[in-house]
Amino acid sequence: MIRTLFVDAGGVLYNNINEETDFLVRVADRYGVDRTELARRVEEAAPSYEDGGTHVHRVFERIVAAGRGRPCGGPADRSWLDRAYTDSVHAYEDSFRALRALRRERPGLAVVLTNNEAEHWDRLKDAAFGHFALFDSVCSSWRVRRVKPSGSFFAEALRRCRATAAETLLVDDRVNVLRAGAALGMRTLHVSTPEVLARRLRQAVGGGSLPATS
Repeated sequence: MIRTLFVDAGGVLYNNINEETDFLVRVADRYGVDRTELARRVEEAAPSYEDGGTHVHRVFERIVAAGRGRPCGGPADRSWLDRAYTDSVHAYEDSFRALRALRRERPGLAVVLTNNEAEHWDRLKDAAFGHFALFDSVCSSWRVRRVKPSGSFFAEALRRCRATAAETLLVDDRVNVLRAGAALGMRTLHVSTPEVLARRLRQAVGGGSLPATS
């Protein structure tokens, strides 16, 4: 029986900003750095801000400086970066509704946020869309101080939630993350498109099909 639900955010509740929007293109063009190089550096540096070790603003400032573009830093630049990020965010309302409906039907189910994200970006999205309220616990990478798909991330999240892998359903859009969870004994639900969560969540947890709206 599923007693704990581990849910990703990017690709499940929201779009994936770096991969699916022009956010990084806008940053590169504003500061005059190569688009491809900036995207590569951000991908490489992501764990350093996702695990809470460094503020995402500082990481971007260093990346821009390494690209030898126009200097990036200070309150005005940080405000612009935040606006560019939040302007790129799209929330999947059907996914929000599916989680709310499941929580009403299964009040004993522990619903846990398990995403890789910078704390600053996570809080900006929560301020705009309120996704933290969907969860009993927040085990984002910045709080766990580890990133998926490492086994240590899942071990720490399970420990914090007092959950067992065998009674946990892992919901994610990335196959490598799902494989890591499955290797520990979790059941998995691959959200390959935004519609999957609303269509299959209830059944995956242990019930009938969940409608896209409620």
